[in-house]
Amino acid sequence: MASLKDQIRAAQDIKRQDDVEIPEWAPGARFRVCGLPSGDWEAYQNSLTKMTRRDSAAGIEVSVRSRKAEIVAKALRDQDTDELVFPDLREGIAILSQRSAGIVGGLFELVRHLSDDDKSFTQRVTEAEAGFGDGPS
Repeated sequence: MASLKDQIRAAQDIKRQDDVEIPEWAPGARFRVCGLPSGDWEAYQNSLTKMTRRDSAAGIEVSVRSRKAEIVAKALRDQDTDELVFPDLREGIAILSQRSAGIVGGLFELVRHLSDDDKSFTQRVTEAEAGFGDGPS
């Protein structure tokens, strides 16, 4: 029997959605959109607010940056090969930053959903409890 650590390591818990069509970009093509692992999602969350010091008299300036293109570039895959559409992340961000805000925003919301970031803590606990008895005993 595998240890708990090995079971966690082997778990296939990153959600994905196949058959995502973006006819404005590639008519007839089908994409796979994947949720992000915890580390990537936390890095994104931590990067949203950037605090900088303007000067000692003025205090702190807060600016919010959107990194939706980065998240989408990390999550968008070719459904047939499962390869990243943008293996070069910087190039992907540059390309997606020039595309429709509505399409990129919609894909971002899908990644957010697949990463379970659109659920409350209570919803996550309830779902975890519901599936708790499904594992090996």
